[in-house]
Amino acid sequence: MKIILVRHGRPAWDYRTRVSGREFAAWRQGEEAAPLDSSHRPSAALEGLVGAASCVVASPLRRSVESARLLAPAAAPLIDAIFREAELPSAIRSGLRLRPELWGLFARSAWFCGWSAGVESFRAARARAVQAATLLATCAAERGTVMLVGHGLMNVLIARRLRAAGWSGPRLTPQRHWGYASYERLAA
Repeated sequence: MKIILVRHGRPAWDYRTRVSGREFAAWRQGEEAAPLDSSHRPSAALEGLVGAASCVVASPLRRSVESARLLAPAAAPLIDAIFREAELPSAIRSGLRLRPELWGLFARSAWFCGWSAGVESFRAARARAVQAATLLATCAAERGTVMLVGHGLMNVLIARRLRAAGWSGPRLTPQRHWGYASYERLAA
């Protein structure tokens, strides 16, 4: 049994222009709606793994669905909200203008410390990752190799649960777009 966790491709979105904390929520909504950057392609190694997958799974977020369809155009991915990215609080009231990734870093750090500002908490995201890992393990037991086209942090949380359940693979998943990690377990 094998589970391959893939981070989606890079969205075609402006990551350079500075935004204020108050503008960060609107910037995030634009990022959520952005299509994939067609100039940024998956590696040949990742494309080679797709053929081994008997089941392709994706989160319902656009960048995940489009990435799954790009990787496996003949497959109909199983789309489930349980695999969506851990939400990022964006109710920031500052007028300071920073690059969006800095606002994201500040917001994610605060989220880890307990600030969720109306979005899913870290504790809730970890609980969802347990459910997601269980669903992937069930799919792998029934179908063999499963490929999840998901998101950076949620893939890390899922990988942690898979390893705790006896799957072998890297402790952390690559955070770059199109990064992937494989987890294996001998059938019982």
